[in-house]
Amino acid sequence: MWHRGTVFVVQSDEIAGNHFAKNLRELRWRVHCFASVNALLECLSGQVTDAIVLRDRYDDPSLSIAAARRAAPGAALAWQDADACAQARIAAMDAGADACPAPDMSMAEWDALLRTLCRRLQGAGRPAPAWRVDMHARVLAGPAGERLPLTATERAFLVRLLNAPDHCLRRERFLPRNAAVERDSVRRVDVLVSRLRSKARRLDIDLPVLAVRGWGYILLARGGQAGADATGRPDCPDA
Repeated sequence: MWHRGTVFVVQSDEIAGNHFAKNLRELRWRVHCFASVNALLECLSGQVTDAIVLRDRYDDPSLSIAAARRAAPGAALAWQDADACAQARIAAMDAGADACPAPDMSMAEWDALLRTLCRRLQGAGRPAPAWRVDMHARVLAGPAGERLPLTATERAFLVRLLNAPDHCLRRERFLPRNAAVERDSVRRVDVLVSRLRSKARRLDIDLPVLAVRGWGYILLARGGQAGADATGRPDCPDA
């Protein structure tokens, strides 16, 4: 079945969340539901999404929105709270939300909003990657039929990059959450990339991963040569 894209929905009310997801699926979206933002963040370390919808009330929504935005800067992000005031919606958008839909918005409007956000974000510097991680085949699949076998660690590394196409991620972002950041731990990320590049060269594949000196790594959403390092710069935000 053809799908418009993938949407991750966060809603603690399981019945309401499942009903919302069912309606989106009928509109040809592939939907995954989560009961908390923490569950969403865990999933984003292993899966790529086109859009995130937060439909819960938070004491400080900007914290949850900012966390979701950092984990997936390449995704459209909407937050909906029926009781949110104008100031709360402004804070949500300042934290990274692309839209704060009205509580009575119809599913047809949700469909239009998600399609529009995904389309506009791709045209404004958040392009859909030409590469993808095939979790079943355990490979990195490219636009020209490239197939690069991956270990579990390599898959997790590339999924993080695919959730942030054309955004530079610091090396520390690839370490386990709450892990102590040590020089040797960060160096292991560089070793992982070096082995990935060697494996790709043996298969005559141009790995679309660029190293940014003094910063981290960036996935070139539309591919390209990534053999040389670049210099860290302000327009490569730490996502």
